[in-house]
Amino acid sequence: MLDKRLLIPLLLLFSAVACAQDFVSLNVRDGLSNNQVNCILKDNKGFMWFGTMSGLNRYDGSSCKVFRLNPDDSSSLPDNYILTIYAAPENQLFIHTRNGDVFYNPLQENFLKGDKYLSALGLPSTGLSCIKSIRGNYWFAYQDGRIFRRTPSGKIIPILHTGTQAGITDMSFTKSGYLLTFGQDGVLQQIDIDSNKVIRSKNLLPRMPESTPLDLRLFVDNEDDIWMYIRGRDFGVMYANGQSWETRYLRSKDGILNNDIVNSIVQDDQSQIWIGTDHGGINVLDKSTFKARFLLNSDEDVKSLAENAVYALYKDDLGIIWCGTYKRGISYYAENMRRFKLYNKKFNESNSLAYNDVNCFAEDKKGNIWIGSNGGGLLFFDRQSNTFRQWKHSADPGSISNDVILSLYVDDDNSVWIGYYFGGLDHFRNGQFTHYHPDAGNPFSLADKTVWKIYKDSQHNVWIGTLGGGLDRFDPVKGVFFHSNTSMPNSLHSNYISDITEDKSGNLWIGTAYGIDMLDRAKGQFIHYLQATHGLSNDNVSTVHCDINGNIWAGSRDGLSVFDAVSQRFRTFRMEDGLPDNNIIAVLDDAAGNLWVSTSNGLSKITPKQETGKTVTAISCRNYNYKDGLQGDAFNVNAALALATGELIFGGANGFNLFHPGAVVQTRQEPPLVFTSLQLFNRTIAVNEPLHHHVILSVALPETKEITLRYNENDFSLDFAALDYLNTDKNKYAYQYLLEGFNKEWQTADARSKRITYTNINPGTYTLRLKALNDDGGPSWQGISLRIHILPPFWATRWAYLAYVLLLAGALLLLRRIVLQRAHRRFALAQERKEAQQLHELDILKIKLFTNLSHEFRTPVSLILAPLDEVIKHEKDHTFRHKLYLIRRNAKRLLNLVNQLMDFRRMEMHELKLDPTPGDIIDFIREVVYSFTDLAERKQMQLHFQTNTDLLYTQFDHDKIERILFNLLSNAFKFTPAGGSIRVCADVSGDGEEALLELVVEDTGIGVPAERHEKIFEQFFQNDVPGGIVSQGSGIGLAITREFVKLCGGSISIRSEANEGACFSIHLPLKILEQQMLPATPIVPATVEMPVMPAPIAAPVEKQGKATVLLVEDNEDFRFYLKENMKEWYYVIEAQNGMEGWQKALSEHPDLIVSDINMPLMDGITLCAKVRNDNRTKRIPVILLTAMAAEEEQLKALDHGASDYLVKPFNFEIMLSRVRNVLERKAQTPLLVIPPAAETVATLSSDEKFIRKALDIVERNLSNPNFSVEELSRELCMNRVSVYRRIFSISGQPPIEFIRQVRLQRAAQLLSTSEMNITEVAYEVGFNNPKYFSKYFKMAYHMLPSAYQAANRK
Repeated sequence: MLDKRLLIPLLLLFSAVACAQDFVSLNVRDGLSNNQVNCILKDNKGFMWFGTMSGLNRYDGSSCKVFRLNPDDSSSLPDNYILTIYAAPENQLFIHTRNGDVFYNPLQENFLKGDKYLSALGLPSTGLSCIKSIRGNYWFAYQDGRIFRRTPSGKIIPILHTGTQAGITDMSFTKSGYLLTFGQDGVLQQIDIDSNKVIRSKNLLPRMPESTPLDLRLFVDNEDDIWMYIRGRDFGVMYANGQSWETRYLRSKDGILNNDIVNSIVQDDQSQIWIGTDHGGINVLDKSTFKARFLLNSDEDVKSLAENAVYALYKDDLGIIWCGTYKRGISYYAENMRRFKLYNKKFNESNSLAYNDVNCFAEDKKGNIWIGSNGGGLLFFDRQSNTFRQWKHSADPGSISNDVILSLYVDDDNSVWIGYYFGGLDHFRNGQFTHYHPDAGNPFSLADKTVWKIYKDSQHNVWIGTLGGGLDRFDPVKGVFFHSNTSMPNSLHSNYISDITEDKSGNLWIGTAYGIDMLDRAKGQFIHYLQATHGLSNDNVSTVHCDINGNIWAGSRDGLSVFDAVSQRFRTFRMEDGLPDNNIIAVLDDAAGNLWVSTSNGLSKITPKQETGKTVTAISCRNYNYKDGLQGDAFNVNAALALATGELIFGGANGFNLFHPGAVVQTRQEPPLVFTSLQLFNRTIAVNEPLHHHVILSVALPETKEITLRYNENDFSLDFAALDYLNTDKNKYAYQYLLEGFNKEWQTADARSKRITYTNINPGTYTLRLKALNDDGGPSWQGISLRIHILPPFWATRWAYLAYVLLLAGALLLLRRIVLQRAHRRFALAQERKEAQQLHELDILKIKLFTNLSHEFRTPVSLILAPLDEVIKHEKDHTFRHKLYLIRRNAKRLLNLVNQLMDFRRMEMHELKLDPTPGDIIDFIREVVYSFTDLAERKQMQLHFQTNTDLLYTQFDHDKIERILFNLLSNAFKFTPAGGSIRVCADVSGDGEEALLELVVEDTGIGVPAERHEKIFEQFFQNDVPGGIVSQGSGIGLAITREFVKLCGGSISIRSEANEGACFSIHLPLKILEQQMLPATPIVPATVEMPVMPAPIAAPVEKQGKATVLLVEDNEDFRFYLKENMKEWYYVIEAQNGMEGWQKALSEHPDLIVSDINMPLMDGITLCAKVRNDNRTKRIPVILLTAMAAEEEQLKALDHGASDYLVKPFNFEIMLSRVRNVLERKAQTPLLVIPPAAETVATLSSDEKFIRKALDIVERNLSNPNFSVEELSRELCMNRVSVYRRIFSISGQPPIEFIRQVRLQRAAQLLSTSEMNITEVAYEVGFNNPKYFSKYFKMAYHMLPSAYQAANRK
């Protein structure tokens, strides 16, 4: 008897340690209402339901929703103590509590009394004991022995049977399609569900306990074998064969179970029977041997069963086994939750790993594993016998040198090399240890006591990496060590060696505490790689590894680096690339080319992305941690090894994992997604809860397909859950959602909070879609959707819009009435506007009238100034000459007034332009100021002029400066009473080439109030003046002055107070010119008062030798004046208008025509064009006279063939000089414009070079009909006026006629020498129209092109 008593515990111990499962626990800290779990069920949505002694719990993988008794709510639970849960029709749950039965309605998330629900189905209202279902049929068993079946259509069928009438406590279906019932009296019945008849009935229980009601339970496994037990009783388990019903009694005293109080039984995917016991844990029974192993709670193992008192077992459709315990909540287990086999020290197992903290591994020829521990000595794992052996250090010299082993290597003879921490190196062969230690007296001894790495390369060299002594190469035959360290030339850069590997070229890559040293075998030298020079992640390298593709990988505490042989640089990957941690411990690779990298935060399977012949560009990571069965999240350095079988070992402080990479398969299915709750403005909305006087959720959100919200409920959040219970805190699903109608792209949801939030959504209909992406980066799953209606506010509804239409119609009717009432007022307003428009047009006509009058005034003013200049020049009497100067100054004032009106018109049309010419601006200002001396004397006023410099040569617009001074001085004299004073000051500052002229005009007049300083520069502004001042002005002088100052690039300001005088300051930037830079004979504008140096006048010649000048002028006085002054040197012919002038030109053939522009019958421009276009007169030069000074008018005159252009009024001496120059040019003009081709460039004059250049340009553009004078000027880099004057002075032809002449000469050559017809020649020389070509050709050659061609081809 004693032997048997000892045998049972030994068997139990052996069975218990045979294998263990890793459980995940749930308890009150995870939201469970109570740790005593009595029953478990999974519904068709995927929710897990846990019945506890304090409420019903619905678990979604991340949180629990608890249902409890609410005395004020009749639809709540009748009691918090839940006994059993069954699935019922219409997705409902049958809940059996200590205080009655209820049915849970998932749509309303409430509970209905059991009697009412059963009565509604047509079933007995009381006595229901259990419900089972198969193929849509639900079977109801009652305590009185009756059974009813409810078909999918809702029909209730009673099951008639004979036999016991005792109450049925449990039912189950067999795989062969029979229903088994278990009665209160222990009778087991088999019913044919098709015929509803009992096939057989038998009492299989050997004995029955006392007659009190018993909770008999029945379980049918996948092989239809039957397992019977009594909950809460020490009955054990009765097993019955499914075919023969032969029984076998399983009890603890038979050594099968460890406890006879059985509360639940399930079967796992390995066909093992799990038996949940009270205080015996879970007995896992192997049906083939009927031997059990026991899953028990262990205080040292958090992954063990939470408690040994198991009240409920449940296996769901995913193969997860859920265990409800008495005091510690839920423990659940799934076969595929643990992917890595773990070897560690088990306190109740003598043959387990002797020491958990392992540092290194080595494999012998038989596939056994040598293990170096971190304090537990040397370990040997015999894989065939699955046993461990241990060697520890002792005082015996034959023992190992130290218990801390850092490196191992199995040699070709199966001997083992052992590297220690401060223990040197051992060689273990044939059971004997040979020790190698550093010896200061022996230079060929080991370099350091700490051996970190032992490596044998392809050339059979043994390399010893030490931690402080550098790298040794060991010669095992001689037993000597050859050193490489930092003190030696062409050697290592650090004495701390962390790892060694060899690439496919045979080069050694040595990881050190200061980068990587690569020993180039071909060159016999070390190459040093650092972070700063080659992009290494960190100089402190922990591991280096060469994978099967030849890539060199280096790990450090700052990431994983891969070497690019082309660029000779490393590329680093870190946590942002998918790694679980930046601290890389060890690197291995498998046969598929994947890397397995251990870190401080788990193990990572890395798939490098690499094109053929190129370096790695990216990585894809799949990370694992202790929840996947790893020994822990942190691993030890060097504790990694790839076995010959393809298996990998990784070790750490809690043992080691040994696995085959191909067996670690990630099988993921789409998790059931559900929306769990709705929040509006951070308030959770319950089913049928009224909010703002309406119900949003009429059914529970998981059952809801659409929701309707009001416009002011458009800020909402939706919580969701993924009903996946495998490592719920490790699942890395990427959740994406899209609100169709609002979002255009998928958004990423927070995987932790699992909440989707939207704010300020506009009214409309939307569809919210939610899907999950698995953590392997595979394709997304289908997901779920929820339709959301957001109602518009009442003012945006259809009824509201109808009301708006009606209101709009009424408003339109009212508006029509108002419009009719205002029609006459609009008509009156239109009349007023018409009158205003007429007034505006009248103002325009006035301005035009003033402009035209001003233009006409210039001619009589010219008749005053020109003769006056002549009289002054010949007058000898000083007194009379002074009076003449007075006349001239006042005439110029009149001219300034006329010009001011014309300038106002130009200012209105934005036609003001600057025309700077060189001169002494100080002398010019002085002369203008002194021209007002007579006015100062008459008004008895003092006029002063001051300057800090006597002269300043610069470029300035004489006309604009004179106008500025005239306006300012006129205003000063006008608004200064008699006896006052006016001061003009011209100060120059600056040096070098830049200067700033400050011109100040200051008076002692009535002044200007400060609030009107800006307004005085506005057009037509007139200040209030005392009654004594008569002439107030037009109000445009200062406006024109400011425009002129701005045009000159300057600024003007006023400083004045009422009755305190006014001071106008003008600042003008100027560029200083050297005096010699001024032209010798400057062209003086007619309005500038400067001494005129008359050009030498030729002595009068005899009448018969004088040149004939035709004078065409409609003003008789002006014509008379010109004739009287020119007759001394020229024979003058007169004409009153252009038509008469044309007739005189044809009849008299004058040498020169001087013509006005504005004349009746024919103007000067037309006359000039006719002269130029007629062969009889084309050689006669024309000088045009006009009062229009605009540059456009001058260009227009020159374009029509004018030889020169004079603006009225002008100085007669200048005009005489112009006439003489034109006549001289005409006399010198050669008949041919083209220099002889034989002449060389060196012998050509400047004019000939110029005309040759112009000719070349025209020849290049001969076929271009659009070639014009503008393009010729651009090619010659000259302005158009200069080109005109230069070509005219040389050839006597205007540029346009010069171009035409070249074209015609070329045409004549082509007609003579080529086979082209006349049309082709015309197009070749640039004529668009052959008709015009013939016309001009005849004018030039006095015959048609056809006649010319016929004459020259003979």
